[in-house]
Amino acid sequence: MTPPRPAANAPALRFPVDGDHGPSQPGGMVSDMPRAPFPGLWLAPHRPLFLLAGLWALLVPTVWLLPQGLGPEPLAWHRHELLFGMGGAALGGYLLTALPAWTGGRRVAAAVTAALVALWLVGRLTFAIGGTGPLGSLAGAAYFLALAGFLSARVTRARAWGRIPLALAPLVPGWAQIDDLSGETAALFFALLIGLVGGRAIAAFTRHWLAGSPGAPAVSDPPWLAGGALLTLALAMAALQVDAPRLAGPLLIASGLMQLARMPGWRNGYAVRYPALLLLHLAWLWLPLGLVLAGAAQLPEAGLGPATALHAVTMGAMGSMMLAIMARAAMVRQGTRLRVSPVLGLAFTLVQLSVLARLLMGWGGADPAPLLRIAALAWMTGWALFLWDFRHALRGPVPRPVLSAHSRA
Repeated sequence: MTPPRPAANAPALRFPVDGDHGPSQPGGMVSDMPRAPFPGLWLAPHRPLFLLAGLWALLVPTVWLLPQGLGPEPLAWHRHELLFGMGGAALGGYLLTALPAWTGGRRVAAAVTAALVALWLVGRLTFAIGGTGPLGSLAGAAYFLALAGFLSARVTRARAWGRIPLALAPLVPGWAQIDDLSGETAALFFALLIGLVGGRAIAAFTRHWLAGSPGAPAVSDPPWLAGGALLTLALAMAALQVDAPRLAGPLLIASGLMQLARMPGWRNGYAVRYPALLLLHLAWLWLPLGLVLAGAAQLPEAGLGPATALHAVTMGAMGSMMLAIMARAAMVRQGTRLRVSPVLGLAFTLVQLSVLARLLMGWGGADPAPLLRIAALAWMTGWALFLWDFRHALRGPVPRPVLSAHSRA
């Protein structure tokens, strides 16, 4: 049986990972919350944005299950909406949740969240009706530009200069939309974001958990290694832009190996003791694997298709990392730990199986059609299970902090 969820007013030891500091009214009601249907949805930015990310993850693969000629063009829809729809909502939800911890200021106003959600929906509608050209690209990028502007303004006012790269991170997908980059380049842009945002999140979550474990070693994440991995990836992307795959391939492989080399400093062996943390470490493994495969795909002798390799980045690293982080908002808090429910555990497992099925399409002589359906159905079922579990996190007062465990005083 699922343990009872803690009372909203239970005392808690707060960890500064999520950024949930600032004034609120009794019961967790933010003072500027508008009177609207489903009022609990607007108590925190992660609620509507994580919900939209999960819904889009569930919706996007349906194009592969429709009869041919029915619905939008499958490849363009799948590629664009997985990256900018699902990825954009999840990115915004996490960064807006983390913002108050960076600045030590108030929580994000419900009106700001609603405005950003509206811009996100405009981007989805514009693409769905075939909006192309400069105006269509700008409509798609407006959400990312507004998100980066809001985050950077708050960070600048607080003089939290070390958070500027994270605040400006949404400019990456925003520029990718305006410049109408290829699917390969856009996917690598998101790999860059995962390396920047996801790596810091895993190190922070692990560090805060081990801080309460006597005798546990310190978590390390050398800036030169993290920065080197990002710089090498950026150089690889530049090489692809000038059509130099022989240079891009080794750079992508080197970036993947450096991202892998960060993991021992995160004390992976200790993460095995804490399933909620283990999900993040497992999700991260897809990033170095995806970059190495993407690098190998640039070398003809490897015989690996770019689409197959990049699905390890998009479905693997991006999908798994978003699920592992967003699921934390739905987990039951037990003391200083977050409990992974059987539903969430199954959801994460199905997403991993979907990635493996998709990668198998690029190897051997097997008929790809059944594997494609297996991948789509496993992915959709996994995200449907996430949404089912996440429904508890959409109502009532918001447990603070959102993504870390409570500890009863």
